[in-house]
Amino acid sequence: MKRAFDIVCSAAGLLALWPVGLLISLLIKITDGGAIFYSQNRIGQFGKPFRIWKFRSMVVNADKQGLQLTKAEDPRITWIGRFLRRAKLDELPQLWNVLVGNMSFVGPRPEMPNYVEHYTPAQREILKLMPGITDMATMMFRNEESLLRGAGDVEAFYLRYCLPKKIELNLQYAQRANVLRDIWIIVQTICPYWLGVLLVYALTLTVSFGLAYQLRSDFHADQNDYEEFRRYLPWIIFPQLMLLFWRGQLRGLISYFSVPELRQTVSALGIAFLLQYGLCKFSQGRLEPTRNLLLIDLLVSFFALCSVRLALRFLREHSAESKAVNQAARWRVAIVGTGEQATNLALGCVSSRGGHRRVVAFFDDNPRIWHKRPHDIPVIGMPECLLNPEWQAKIDEVIVALPEHNPGRLMEIREMLKDQPFKVTVAAGLPL
Repeated sequence: MKRAFDIVCSAAGLLALWPVGLLISLLIKITDGGAIFYSQNRIGQFGKPFRIWKFRSMVVNADKQGLQLTKAEDPRITWIGRFLRRAKLDELPQLWNVLVGNMSFVGPRPEMPNYVEHYTPAQREILKLMPGITDMATMMFRNEESLLRGAGDVEAFYLRYCLPKKIELNLQYAQRANVLRDIWIIVQTICPYWLGVLLVYALTLTVSFGLAYQLRSDFHADQNDYEEFRRYLPWIIFPQLMLLFWRGQLRGLISYFSVPELRQTVSALGIAFLLQYGLCKFSQGRLEPTRNLLLIDLLVSFFALCSVRLALRFLREHSAESKAVNQAARWRVAIVGTGEQATNLALGCVSSRGGHRRVVAFFDDNPRIWHKRPHDIPVIGMPECLLNPEWQAKIDEVIVALPEHNPGRLMEIREMLKDQPFKVTVAAGLPL
């Protein structure tokens, strides 16, 4: 089923997306006149090498001008290449690799031969899998270029910390691989996170506006109500979405809903209500519904958004409310771990307005937690990221708050951080 899915979808993709590929080819050719495609040797299934294809996103002969790995702000990346990389459009030619059987849609990203040489015997198990265009590691390491930006020796950092974690993720994927899971991974790869949030908000606000009509008519809405609903819907939804975006509601995960975000939602919907009320008076009802319906929609939309976000937060098992973080200069703290003890430590710092500590980041071994924002504090990545000089300049203290049942990892992290310039503290209750 997986191979049949790959053949059908790759063939359909090549046929449907050839105009996009032609446009990209013209842009690449116009910008610097170099080759349109870039190919490179990669190691495929069972260790068999093959040529992987991409749209060229770097200057001609970039591989001879520096490392094979790239980090953020790499001068070799062209301006069109930066756009292609952000949108993942440089990977489109790999549909051909999928069609001919070198790759699958979902599978471990194929590595270069010189990196495969560093695999341990256990890690070489990954070579039994068909490589893919995207995988769990691709999503978890979607900011890899930024992660590598501050590393002194980029390749050493990648081989020691990033590559083993990628292999671990892919081996976990292989244990539960199926077509439905592959489709979900593809959807997450194609659709940017903010777009998913936008769709959730748009659907919630649309349902709320429809419910406002039902409430006004005591749940006996007639045909005129439905026609009015369709006519006014864009004028209601668009300002609300734009103001929610302006208040930063597309920036973090909607699964974490705190008091500051509650205030942002109230202010966004409140300003939208005032704009719609003014438009209603100005247009004399041609562009906006009656004032009582606007007020009902304001209340229903507010409760609907709060309900959706709280439900998602509880699904993430983060039930503690947080208060605004004082952004004044304080003792900057990073916390290793995202369990109950770690989040309680962070919540204590956030809730203490007069305190001198400010939690700036979490670090955790679990990739599924990365890029989330418990208590509006970002989870950056694995604890090894603390070795990056960029982070060493941003924090004054690291508090290690890992579960007690993992003393080996605790000792490993303490040993890893012992020579770093910041203070290292083990949370109370953990073995020293």
